[in-house]
Amino acid sequence: MKSLNEYKMKALLTLSYLYEGEKGKDFLRKHIRLSDSLQSEERQVRNKFARVKFDTDQIEAENEQISRENILLLGSLLGLFIIGVSVYIIILQRSKNKELELVQEQQKANEEIYNLMLVQQDKVEEARAQEKIRVSKELHDVVLGRLFGVRLSLDSLNFSDGKEAMTNRANYIGQLKTIEEDIRKISHEMNTDFVSGSGFMDIVSELIENQSKAYGLEYDFKYTDDLSWEFVSNRTKINVYRILQESLQNIHKHSGAQSVKVQVLRENDSVIMYIVDDGKGFDTSKSKKGIGLKNMNSRISDIEGEISFASEINKGTKVTIKFPYTTYTVNN
Repeated sequence: MKSLNEYKMKALLTLSYLYEGEKGKDFLRKHIRLSDSLQSEERQVRNKFARVKFDTDQIEAENEQISRENILLLGSLLGLFIIGVSVYIIILQRSKNKELELVQEQQKANEEIYNLMLVQQDKVEEARAQEKIRVSKELHDVVLGRLFGVRLSLDSLNFSDGKEAMTNRANYIGQLKTIEEDIRKISHEMNTDFVSGSGFMDIVSELIENQSKAYGLEYDFKYTDDLSWEFVSNRTKINVYRILQESLQNIHKHSGAQSVKVQVLRENDSVIMYIVDDGKGFDTSKSKKGIGLKNMNSRISDIEGEISFASEINKGTKVTIKFPYTTYTVNN
């Protein structure tokens, strides 16, 4: 189109030279109008291209700005993600360290309790040995001496008759009865179980207090005074202690409870322990295969006792432990 207009302009300019007068001027004016029109159109086109280039440059600049902002946002998100992962790892590690410290403290407490029991057992054995020595001396120096004297006296009466001899025989028979009572007394003392259990509730109380503080639980511990724990075997006390310990650990690990209540009662010839928490509870029909519950059932079977679990979702859990009281009054 542009070449055609140039030819047309050249033709008009040539015609203006060929014709004189008004007709030549008319061709010249057409030539000028066409030239002005072409220049104006060219300026418009140039302006359009300039505007397009300006808009393109602006769009490219905006795109570059958006790209930089996207890169910055992506970097920020990546940084936040890395920080979040780092914080999570730190918190998780601290939680594991705290749990490890708790396990170590528990092991240390168990060792201290075990050592305490060993020391107590050593003292008991020492007391038994001393008691045997005392009884042996008393039998040898007192009872046997008195028996020997009575025997000699009775032998001398074999050669005597009369009322006085009868009176003396009755007196010596009375002494023999006294010696018999002394032997019964010594025999009873020898059969006494010197394994003291009077401090067992103190040990249980210390366990509940220490574990509750470590697990962040409020606790309430009550027990009856009509139980003589010295008549309960060490095996029974150790198993009851471990069952209580396992229950407290389960409360900490699984229940999310805020408080725990422990109560020890006597019911006729049985001891009953209740362990109640206010946690989230569990379905007892689906939670019978855990190692903790198996250990508790195994321990209660070892002492010929019973254990039951009553729980409802979001209504806490109640563990009931029952074992014989009089069955273990002799054997350790």
